Amino acid sequence: MAGERYSKITIRAEWSAAANIRGDQTEAVSFLLAGAWVTYRRGGNPSIEYAVPDPKDDDVGTAYVVQGLQNLIALLRATIKQRGLSYVVSDVRDLGGATLDPGGPSGVTGQGVAEFDITCGIYQPLYDLDFRYPAVTPSGWTIVEKLSTITPIQATVRIKDALVFGSATGSITIEAGGGAGYGPYTFAWADGATGNPRTKLKAGIYPVTITDGSGASLILKPEVGSDPKLVVQVNTTDTSIALVASGGVGPYTYAWADGPTTIERRGLVVGTYTCLVTDSHGAQVEVVVTLSPYRFYWSQNPITLALDAGDDYRLDPTTKPNLSFLCEVWLEKNYLSGEFEQVGTTLEQPADRDGRTVFQVQVLLAAFLDYHLPAPDASTVQRADPLFRRFFLRHAQQFGDVPEPTASIALERNYVCRGGLNFYEAQARTWFTSYQAAKLPFLTWEPTTKAVLADQPEFLYYMVQGEPGSFRPQICVHFGDGTEQLLAGAVQDDVRDFEVYCLPVGYQALGLATLAQPVTWWEIFVTTEDGATVLSETRRFVLDTRQFPHRRYFLFATSLGGMATYPALGEAQLDVEVTGQETSLTLPPDYDVRLGDTAVQERALRPVVKVAAGVRTKAQLLASHDLLLSRRVLLLRGTRWLPGYIKTKTSTLLDESKLVQVQEFDFYLTAERLYTPDL
Repeated sequence: MAGERYSKITIRAEWSAAANIRGDQTEAVSFLLAGAWVTYRRGGNPSIEYAVPDPKDDDVGTAYVVQGLQNLIALLRATIKQRGLSYVVSDVRDLGGATLDPGGPSGVTGQGVAEFDITCGIYQPLYDLDFRYPAVTPSGWTIVEKLSTITPIQATVRIKDALVFGSATGSITIEAGGGAGYGPYTFAWADGATGNPRTKLKAGIYPVTITDGSGASLILKPEVGSDPKLVVQVNTTDTSIALVASGGVGPYTYAWADGPTTIERRGLVVGTYTCLVTDSHGAQVEVVVTLSPYRFYWSQNPITLALDAGDDYRLDPTTKPNLSFLCEVWLEKNYLSGEFEQVGTTLEQPADRDGRTVFQVQVLLAAFLDYHLPAPDASTVQRADPLFRRFFLRHAQQFGDVPEPTASIALERNYVCRGGLNFYEAQARTWFTSYQAAKLPFLTWEPTTKAVLADQPEFLYYMVQGEPGSFRPQICVHFGDGTEQLLAGAVQDDVRDFEVYCLPVGYQALGLATLAQPVTWWEIFVTTEDGATVLSETRRFVLDTRQFPHRRYFLFATSLGGMATYPALGEAQLDVEVTGQETSLTLPPDYDVRLGDTAVQERALRPVVKVAAGVRTKAQLLASHDLLLSRRVLLLRGTRWLPGYIKTKTSTLLDESKLVQVQEFDFYLTAERLYTPDL
């Protein structure tokens, strides 16, 4: 509140040559208190009268004026208390004195000036103050200030809430009174409006200043309420949608565009699904969920989601103020469990001036993939679950003066596989646009024809394409007499697009030694269950019957996620790198000489195999890029894979000055701190 005030009067008494408060004892002063006059006379009875000494006394001055006023105030306070009135009387304020005035009457030589206030304590015009004093001129009395009462403005506010969130159906009506008691009252609303009542209001706070003609004002902040905002959370897997409504006023109804009225939908295929959710007050939210076809990404190449607000936004960006995009990454950690978990937090990126943005989510996914390591003697087809995961990208737009996400949700359904392409091919996207569909490759860059030994473990990794439902490995065996035999592998049922399977294809794994005739070479390819459609490229393995007493087999992860075998057929050298820490002992006079003078604190021994791979073809040398770049390399010893890594150094892949190409590299095994032979 502002501008209102209590009534107040300030009274000054003065004795000087020009003005005095002395006169006949019948002269009196009167105060208007609560509408009635109260009078006090000059005189000598201190209980009912106030006194001022005779001005002819030599000591007339300020002290006597103050003393007289103090007596008057004491009488006034007693009256106020006796009558129970709401007034406050201040103490006397001495404003001056002791100024000589030789020309004054009767030889008066001093002057005195003092004043006091009376203030009302309630907002009622009846309590306005006034003062009457003797009619002599000059009288010695002055009303310095007289302020009448201005009462506060009182207001009654009636509010009608808007009910449905976001609707402009609320109203505010204000009934004002008080102030000086005079209209009209003016209304200045914070949003610029000046009327009363206000209608067609949304939920919110509407500050208003009410002012009357006296200058009194009142600030109010009425708030129009509404139902809570109706919010629909969309929970999804790759084939189901479940809606969870909150806010608004329940119960809720669900009307899907294609007919169902249930909260949850299951077994959905690719497409767009729209549901209108309505609460009991008529609030509605339209939920649009788009399930996209599955796509496939490499984990070591950028995994991006490009979003676009569309041409309408570019024509008029004001339709979506403060536009940004939201993206969530949901991953199925256990394949085919149907349970997707959000990875990381919800990502938000502002739209550029064309209403576009691109999310990069590779780093969130790569950590959940691992290598698939087959057993050396594996002989059956296995699904390589560690190599791939299903995930979906859930995205929506967010905009508004107070930005809020839309109820439209899109799900980009994807597979991610461990591996990747080099910088140039990843940018060109040739694998996805033409190469994979045309070549139907296994996940290896090795030559399509490979010489292998009888005990050499070999594996091919096949990525399913086109959702055939099932597939069958086919083995076409060629014998020394020129004949051939087609062997059908076991059918793999219930296969899905982009799943990866490990196929053992070595001589022993396929059981080729049990055939009646000597095998020269064999070819591997994948078909549909009935064999009518070929689903993969063909790989040929030629049996090398030569004896290599120093053969070693390395298994390494290819850049495409599979595992390939690298045979090293030359002689090798085994070195060890010994590291440790020692400390010199402090030798007392009676030390034990058997302890020596040094304490060995730590010892580690790292075996290093310096490998000579033997004669290699140009194609084999070029394919060994994958070995040298591999982050997962193992050496077969007996029935075990021993982990290690290729030393980083310059390696010769091709020397055109030599007719016979060979390859050498150093393989570091795991460091040993305790020696134990194979048990």
